[in-house]
Amino acid sequence: MRKFFVIALVVFAVFATSLIAADPVILRFYFPVGVAGPLARYMGELADKFNSTHPDIIVEPIYSGGYPETLQRALTASKAGNPPDVALLTAADIWTAADEKIIISLESFIEAEGGETFLEPYFQAFLEDCDVAGELYAIPFQKSTPIFYYNKDMFREAGLDPDRPPSTWTELKEYATKLAKKEGGNTVRWGVEIPIDQWLLSAFIMQNGGLVNNQAGTETYLNSPEAIGALEFMRSLVAEGLMPARRLFGDSSADFVAGTTAMMYNSTGSLTFVRDSATFDWGVAYLPENVRRAVPTGGGQLVIMAGIPAERQKAAWEFIKWMTLPEQAATWSMKTGYVAVREDAFDVPEMKAYVEGFPFAIVAREQLQFVLVGEPPATHAARQISRFMTDALEGAIAGMISAKDALNTAQAEAERVLRPYR
Repeated sequence: MRKFFVIALVVFAVFATSLIAADPVILRFYFPVGVAGPLARYMGELADKFNSTHPDIIVEPIYSGGYPETLQRALTASKAGNPPDVALLTAADIWTAADEKIIISLESFIEAEGGETFLEPYFQAFLEDCDVAGELYAIPFQKSTPIFYYNKDMFREAGLDPDRPPSTWTELKEYATKLAKKEGGNTVRWGVEIPIDQWLLSAFIMQNGGLVNNQAGTETYLNSPEAIGALEFMRSLVAEGLMPARRLFGDSSADFVAGTTAMMYNSTGSLTFVRDSATFDWGVAYLPENVRRAVPTGGGQLVIMAGIPAERQKAAWEFIKWMTLPEQAATWSMKTGYVAVREDAFDVPEMKAYVEGFPFAIVAREQLQFVLVGEPPATHAARQISRFMTDALEGAIAGMISAKDALNTAQAEAERVLRPYR
């Protein structure tokens, strides 16, 4: 009887342990939607696929607004002691999150996977966006560059070659002058739209021969002659009636497909929206150059939050690895227009067929050769510096302040907030 009792206890213990082990790890995943399109639905589909193939982990995707809101929600939740497990943050916000100690370095996870061998398939330009002062805190996921969209039908109407988009700033202004249209003194079609965002100001600064910040993230060059010249050029497009004074990325995408702008700068993340919505012949190209051809990267990278148990950190790493495997990288690119973050994603058969049928999807990948640095500003206090840049851009574009004065103010503010990090 005693022997039977002992056996029963052992069986019960094994059964109880199996029940405990069977409980899945639940991960909360904060993700933003920064451009047009049904990205929230696609993210849900991807999480469902992961959950179905990983019964020991359940990922709960939580839409958290745009990129700034996602950082703020992650910060607030972390400070309150209830952080999410995974988040999708911009390169600039990774610096802030690392400074605030709400995310962990991924170096140990990467090393356990083989170090450089694990990282080799990822595009180097995107990995740079995951680097904070020489240490990787993220893995790239939904990445982009700004690209140039144009309406070929409107080019034909204006007597322009539909297969030759503007390749320089000078041509951009010439084309915009021919494409803008007024009726009764009112503009009914803009020549070009450039969303009022520091990301695109950064692109113009770099194309004009300048840089936004140093690689150590401790200095900015916002009032350099190159930066002032870039902002003055952008302002001239508004002053000459070729571009509206204030549009955002989603606004510009909507205007483009509605035919109220002939050309636009926008993220590759808007490719799918334009493809599915435009009723006219259109094309994409590299951004026009000035002193040099240059482009910033953008989009989000996946991070693991600090302050969560080691078990959830390990599960979060499994999720991040899976999300950036070639198949998922290809799927996300095909559904959204973001650039697949690794070279071998373009070897996936479905991706090969997709690119053959929609060659615009390859433009952003080819443009990576012109990336100079990661997504500016890639600095400490990056969100604040981004705000200083956007304020300068908005003020100058609206004609409220000169480009020089606006950028002098932005640089002074940047000096103030970066001084403690030197």
